[in-house]
Amino acid sequence: MTSSETLTAPPSPPSGSPRSRGESPAAPGRIWLLALVVGVIAAVLAHLFAPARATPATGIEGDETLAADVERILGDRIVEVQGLSVARFDLDDPEAVEWASGGTADGSTPVGPDTPFETGSVMKVLTGMLLAEMVERGDTSLDRTLAEIFPDMDFDDPEVASITLEEMATHHSGLGAVPTGDENTVLLDSLLLIGPYESATPPVEGLVHSTAGSKEHYLYSNHAFAVLGHALAAEADSTYPELVRERILDPLGMDDTEVSAERPDGGVLPYFEPGVRVAPWTAVDYAPAGVATWSTVSDLVTLAAAVDDGTAPGASSVEVLREAVTTAGEVSEEEPAGGGDEETVMSLGMAWHHLRFPDGREVTFHNGKVYGSSTTVMFDDERVVVLMGNSYTLQETGLALGLLEGESGEPLTEPSTAVPFVLGMTVFLLVVPPVLLLALMIGRRTLITRRPLDRMRIVSLSLGNLAWMVYLQRGGVWTDLPSVAFPIAFGAVAAAITVGVWHWRRVPVEAGRFRWLHVTVFVLSTLFSLTLLGTMAYALAVAYV
Repeated sequence: MTSSETLTAPPSPPSGSPRSRGESPAAPGRIWLLALVVGVIAAVLAHLFAPARATPATGIEGDETLAADVERILGDRIVEVQGLSVARFDLDDPEAVEWASGGTADGSTPVGPDTPFETGSVMKVLTGMLLAEMVERGDTSLDRTLAEIFPDMDFDDPEVASITLEEMATHHSGLGAVPTGDENTVLLDSLLLIGPYESATPPVEGLVHSTAGSKEHYLYSNHAFAVLGHALAAEADSTYPELVRERILDPLGMDDTEVSAERPDGGVLPYFEPGVRVAPWTAVDYAPAGVATWSTVSDLVTLAAAVDDGTAPGASSVEVLREAVTTAGEVSEEEPAGGGDEETVMSLGMAWHHLRFPDGREVTFHNGKVYGSSTTVMFDDERVVVLMGNSYTLQETGLALGLLEGESGEPLTEPSTAVPFVLGMTVFLLVVPPVLLLALMIGRRTLITRRPLDRMRIVSLSLGNLAWMVYLQRGGVWTDLPSVAFPIAFGAVAAAITVGVWHWRRVPVEAGRFRWLHVTVFVLSTLFSLTLLGTMAYALAVAYV
């Protein structure tokens, strides 16, 4: 090497190249070692707050035959059970009730026949019975319209004004799940696993601006059933809680069934799946549809027996009003395993659903689901099954169908219908955001668009990853995932952020191809992440209050 070669400086990068704009050099090994240490520590801490610290039922106790049937039918799906209480009896011997239970109300307290659970839509049966009882008394009639019951209401849609009590009781009102205009608010609450009716317009008030679709097809509607309950209360110059207590609950001695925004004494804590706590649904305005309503397996056994023998007030509600109904392509929570088969025929009473399967088997039932509960009352011409569980992922209707058949009941082999989409989303968010963040820190360029590392990207991707991690802690489905998945993903995010901190002083503030677009995307993504972090923190606080 000549002296001139030694003294010659290396050429400068051309103007406008990434290095001339301040691109950071690759992080040295010691930084990655530090990042590894930080990631391990973060993973250990994340494990302490992992979302799947589940305490699912490990076995079922009680009457030997029923407990064995429950365990056999659940099989591996027993992991979907946080707490479960079950009863079964033959119609020709309603006093000889089999009882079984498993799991806990709160992680430690066993559940039993007298443990209060959220009823979900099983409460619609009581609303249907209330309608039947009032019709029998002459207090109202099935063809009474909303315009007649609420004469001072100025309906935007004449079709809503013409809806009858019978149409609401048989899900042929044309009303949607919530009042028109509330769909986006309800969707947001649902994504946060907050009761979707907490922010909804009160049902009767919501009639003013609601529109009705076709009344020719079955369209399951919580809004319609909530309105039905309040319409009956208006007919009787009462309130729904008082009326259902006076006309149905007290005559049957169902003392543990109630409308309440508060969890009753001894009531279960609600779980989306074992270990994933959610808040009870508390919107009492929607109680006639099954929101903010509680009962016990013991009370529902009393109800089912009285409906079967015809002694219950409004027992005629079980009689078929609409034969072989067709749907408008909507999926309802009432559709059990096999309910989608073209040859399965559904008929309707007042809330009660009658199914005739291709093999000729017929069942009458109503189930209920809120984010922390799954319930069913089901019977055929021989048996009654009642079950209540405090996890949304429990396959309550499939389990009840199997228990009706007894020894010949088929085991559940498929995951809960609640799981696949949320499970897929959980896996996606566990993998994709951390991979994008790590790729940015390793290659100093975005993985897809190949744009250089800058401070805005460090902030937006880091904050976004943290927001999605908090969301997954709250809203992911974890029963079918390894327990270490969340800590590993969180540790990877922490390690990548550590490297981002090292790059901070070595990169420009902004290095986008189009500055205005980059800044706009940065502002929107940052606002979204902060909003998600805030709302998930709120949702966690609500669930654990």
